[in-house]
Amino acid sequence: MKMKRIISLIPAALLIVFATVSCETTIDYKGPETEPKVVIYALLHPDSLISVSVSESHSVFRVPYQPRQITNAVVKIYRDDTLLETLTYQAAEPEPDYYPPNPYSRYVSSAYRPEYGHDYRIEVEVPGLRKAYGEARLPAPVTVEVADTSSMDIGYGYRELTVKLKFRDPAGEENFYRITASSLAGIYYGDKFEPYNPENAVGVQEADISYGALSDPLIAPRQEDDFFDMSMPNMYYIFLDELIPGKEYTMRLTYNGFYPDTDYFEFLFAWFRLSTITRDLYLYLQSYSAHLQTRDNFLAEPVPVYTNVTNGLGVVGAVSTTSDSLTIGEYPVDGVLYERWDY
Repeated sequence: MKMKRIISLIPAALLIVFATVSCETTIDYKGPETEPKVVIYALLHPDSLISVSVSESHSVFRVPYQPRQITNAVVKIYRDDTLLETLTYQAAEPEPDYYPPNPYSRYVSSAYRPEYGHDYRIEVEVPGLRKAYGEARLPAPVTVEVADTSSMDIGYGYRELTVKLKFRDPAGEENFYRITASSLAGIYYGDKFEPYNPENAVGVQEADISYGALSDPLIAPRQEDDFFDMSMPNMYYIFLDELIPGKEYTMRLTYNGFYPDTDYFEFLFAWFRLSTITRDLYLYLQSYSAHLQTRDNFLAEPVPVYTNVTNGLGVVGAVSTTSDSLTIGEYPVDGVLYERWDY
């Protein structure tokens, strides 16, 4: 009798499972409709003509969505509340037909570059959308210099290069920074256990070497108690002066595994840039970095991207940059065979 009871229960259980798997429920969205907004991206730099990128936002429920060039926007630049110029639309470069349409429309000044000591407001009007605007003030540059370099043997024929960058944070104000670096380097193809062979090429390659700053505690604070490895990498190498207010600071950038061997005509040309950026740009980069790193993680809270654009989205920021360089070895050298690496 007990066996019959068990057997009779199995079909009922299976029916419940199949019913659960096969059911689909459609939930109608009852929230407010999201109206399109003007999107503004502008980065004011003293060495460049003022340039503004304009696009429009769209709801995730707007399917299909076709990006377009907005050629009839009115983009105005104000300096200290005085109209400076109405920017001119610059047509996008033609692309092959199989490329997706470029959603960013560029408007460029004919003559004006941002100047220190002035407030700039960018206003954008797109037919059918609310007028949007954002403001920024060009921050003062902070001088950076290569203070020292050193190297150490890390085994297997490789060396670790450490570059020290020195700067002084201005006192009495809150400052925001970004550190970036790039290089042009040459690596010998041949066997370094043999004398230099002129038939073996030296590979020449450009690279972004900003990652070296991740060895500095201002860029990547130590997370000894981060047991679950939940700290967010600093994708844009940004930091603020909270720990170094008004002080001189020496930043350490470390590169493992490569130090040019000049006996084999290897070389390293490196450029290090310290940018002072506006608070709004710092908050935008910080939030956008977190958004990129969590958007595909269904366990993470959604991260809204910061904006300082009123009635719209995007960011209006400003940046001032100083730089210093490092040279190890020579390039080009007569009689040396070089091969360009382009990726």
